Amino acid sequence: MNMEQHCLNHGAGALLSRRAFLEGVGTTTFLLAFQLPIGGARAKESPARPGQFNAFLAIGEDDIVTAIVAQTEGGQGNSTGMTQVIAAELGAAWPQMRYLLTTERRPEYINPMLYEGLVLTAGSSSIPGFYGAMRQAAAATREMLVAAAARRLGARPDEFSVAESKVTHSPSARHFTFGQLAADAAKEQVPAKPQLRARNELHLIGQRLDRLDVPAKVNGSARFGLDLEAPDMLYAAVRHGPAYGSTVTQIDDAKAKSMPGVRLVMAVPQGVAVVADQYWQAAKALAEVRETYASHPNSEASSATVEAALRRGLEQPGVPTMGSHGDVPAAMKSAAKILDAEFSMPFLSHACMEPVSCTARIGDQVELWLSTKSPSLDAGHAARALGIDPSSIVVHNEYQGGDFGRRSGMEHTTEAVLLAKATGRSVKVVWTREEDLRVDQHRTAFLGHARLGLGADGMPVAYEAKIACDGLWQRLFPWFYAKKKPVDLPTFDLVGSSYGIPNEAGTYVNVPLPVRIGAFRGNNDTHNGFMLESMIDDAAREAGIDPLTYRRRLLTKDARSTAVLDRAAAIAGWGKTAAGHHQGVAFWQSDFYRCRLAVIVEVSGTADALKVERLVGVCDSGLAINPMLAERAVEAGMIFGLSNAMSERITLSGGAPEQTNFDTYQLLRIDQAPDITVEIISVGDEPGSFGEVGTMPICSALGNAIVSATSKRIRTTPFGGNGVTFV
Repeated sequence: MNMEQHCLNHGAGALLSRRAFLEGVGTTTFLLAFQLPIGGARAKESPARPGQFNAFLAIGEDDIVTAIVAQTEGGQGNSTGMTQVIAAELGAAWPQMRYLLTTERRPEYINPMLYEGLVLTAGSSSIPGFYGAMRQAAAATREMLVAAAARRLGARPDEFSVAESKVTHSPSARHFTFGQLAADAAKEQVPAKPQLRARNELHLIGQRLDRLDVPAKVNGSARFGLDLEAPDMLYAAVRHGPAYGSTVTQIDDAKAKSMPGVRLVMAVPQGVAVVADQYWQAAKALAEVRETYASHPNSEASSATVEAALRRGLEQPGVPTMGSHGDVPAAMKSAAKILDAEFSMPFLSHACMEPVSCTARIGDQVELWLSTKSPSLDAGHAARALGIDPSSIVVHNEYQGGDFGRRSGMEHTTEAVLLAKATGRSVKVVWTREEDLRVDQHRTAFLGHARLGLGADGMPVAYEAKIACDGLWQRLFPWFYAKKKPVDLPTFDLVGSSYGIPNEAGTYVNVPLPVRIGAFRGNNDTHNGFMLESMIDDAAREAGIDPLTYRRRLLTKDARSTAVLDRAAAIAGWGKTAAGHHQGVAFWQSDFYRCRLAVIVEVSGTADALKVERLVGVCDSGLAINPMLAERAVEAGMIFGLSNAMSERITLSGGAPEQTNFDTYQLLRIDQAPDITVEIISVGDEPGSFGEVGTMPICSALGNAIVSATSKRIRTTPFGGNGVTFV
């Protein structure tokens, strides 16, 4: 039995290889490929049956329709939402739908909304990015099924309808199931421009269908990266140096090597690893290893040196950002009042419930098993470590125990392939919680300065914002940054907001920081929104205008924006709180996420004992494919952002994060979690994003609620420990 056979999980929604899927789906299978006009490489893999290729769906002779999903499932519901799109356009019966999470790196699976050439799940872009391609694939399949049925009956294609997994000849009422037509349909020509259904014919769109991945996660058959077990596999425990970029100069491993089960003690980039027959043996032996690290500039890094570097950066000229317009100096000069403030946020950890892991085997081909948001990125990391072509590496993706921008990384992937090469065996690298928090791809710390000029009526006439932080593209995608520089992800939405401020200027200063920086839920919208929404709230108070009314005035030309504000106010009972309760509001709009979101936070108590009582969020992100999934995604984002704002931070000492587990990295506890109400307003025919958007305005809304409750404006997060104690 080889590793692939051993690891196959044949439950509903299982993560199978394409070959295993074809073998198991039935003797007659209809697999359809649609080549999109984008480039990219795919992993080398044994060919499927001659002439059969797949991209987005397959139909078996048993009438089961399988949506083939290359976007990963990290709990956000891709496996259900994307399947729902395909079923709606195809005309499939929902009980007969299944999904397959594929690991192929085909051109069709390269996300058109993100970076060039990558199969990547990020930016809440799975459904918006592939909505058109999935519908085209399903529509073409439907027309081929109709063509096969028409050929059988000698009828015209326009005499048929497709619904509930049946193709029906309207004049005679005769029908064929999808499975009955699959073999013949596969022989039909693929239509170049299939006719898409009208919105009112997409009956499954907008329905609150239950998640397809829940049964496997409840009964334990779902496999996560940490779950992988294979014959003849070794285990590795790793420990990394105190500073980012550390290198081992000397290892005292005599005692560790003599311990039971130990096969190898070896330096790895930035640390040391012990490989043993069992993980507990590797972990016990690692505790006996004593290694010495070379001196490194990052070894002297601390929170104080980071703050100093950011402050020096903020004093530099920087580069202008997109969205700048008008004449800010002139508008500021004529302003009746100028609000001036500084803001800061710390490093954050993703703190996923499942620490990272990676299993590697080096044989006729290199194979990886892990939870990853991008098989393209992780194949690249492994290929660089081995000096081989990344297209020769097969990546098997697993369910993810949390993502939030974390589920890809150079260190654990590199360690796995280097240790597998050194031992000649399959090796599973497992990080402890401590290693996962310390050697995370952290959210960048940032320092910002903002000025808001107000006219005589108290409304904004000019906004100027400057930020100093590390650059996400420069750290994660340097090849992409080289094409786009000086533009980098932190600059987006710094200025040019939906509030229609007539004069705006943004500036960004890149400050390389002494930890690894990565993507994070909300990314730049969180800190840029924190600055703007705090300033807007202060402007409303300065003008003596209710903060929600003030925002409505700025958004009066956008009915969709005022609709989310009004609905949030109605649900929250804005201005009608009980004695001792106070509210704060924030609004955020993003063109990339196609979202408008209003959030209201209600608190009670004093600065010494403040309790978050309630969260209300109303989101318009265009067409909601599954409102239940959308609600849960926004709700999860709001809780995530609330935890970030209340208590989370990574501080540095001696180059290393001081927070190493959940006792020191303070996540929101369940007894602190407030009541939450989320409502989705579904608008139009194109879907937007829900997974990240809830995180973006929650910090601002909480800060504004704190002002209402305490009259204290806190511009440094987390608010807990910076002027407020939460209970």
